[in-house]
Amino acid sequence: MPKNQLPTVDNTYNIDKPLPLLVAKKWDFPLAYAISDDTQYYAIADWLRGLLSRQDVRQVWNDIQRKRSIPQLSDSIRHLPYQASDGKTYQVDYATARGLYLIAQHLRVTKTRTALATIKQFLADAGVFTDEVRRNPSSVVLSGAVTPDQAIDAAIDAYRAQGKDDRWIQARIDGKIKRNLFTQALNEAVAQVLKQQHFAIATNDIYRGLWDRTAANLKKELGLRKNDNLRDHQPQLALHYQGIAEEVSAHKLGNRNELTWSKAREIVKTIAVFIGKQAKETSQMLNMDIATGRPLLSK
Repeated sequence: MPKNQLPTVDNTYNIDKPLPLLVAKKWDFPLAYAISDDTQYYAIADWLRGLLSRQDVRQVWNDIQRKRSIPQLSDSIRHLPYQASDGKTYQVDYATARGLYLIAQHLRVTKTRTALATIKQFLADAGVFTDEVRRNPSSVVLSGAVTPDQAIDAAIDAYRAQGKDDRWIQARIDGKIKRNLFTQALNEAVAQVLKQQHFAIATNDIYRGLWDRTAANLKKELGLRKNDNLRDHQPQLALHYQGIAEEVSAHKLGNRNELTWSKAREIVKTIAVFIGKQAKETSQMLNMDIATGRPLLSK
């Protein structure tokens, strides 16, 4: 196919079609697509009209762009030609299939959006929408597909299915809240704009102070993969101590502002070492490496 071709609308049914075109066929709406750099892109306005059952989609799309409410979407967008009903060709916004799924996730189901709920379910049954939710779990709640209470219940059920008891689950959830308090306090206390790597460094400062090891070291000891979530594999006591260190750090950082990054790190390190002394004594008393749940080696 040509590198950049004029838009095509093709709603004939074919099981081998890309999923967006199957959706367009099933719900009987036009969906123009174009090929650019060997990638298929779809007209966003057509997709929104099909999902929302309305013509005034420009404001919806403008709001999504203005609020930057789907940050992962930017890499999926291209300006490509679109032939309008008046016969003229315009440059409009197109997105990849993944971009369309992100938009579908973001849209909230309402009484006036009669097709949206069933289209979301169709995407979920097809597996791709489920994969997008896996990439960005909060999107399923923000979209209105489930309530926050249902999401919490689902998380608890998932942990129980992994063999976790309710005390561990409570510690894990409490730890998530304390982790968020910690990262928020760190972000507000430091004068410079922090990036993801800064939070990873601060987390390792916590681990070093508590356990004399980094997250990578602990994952290796537990036989985990690089992208596995360490805290999902740690014992309850480890989650408690890490939560305490992060909560105390959040308290100390919360009393400061305009800190340098290095000064904020020193605060976190000092608190982690302080809490770590008690953690190490508890490990000795229990003859257990609290960080991993494994027995201490005999000297």
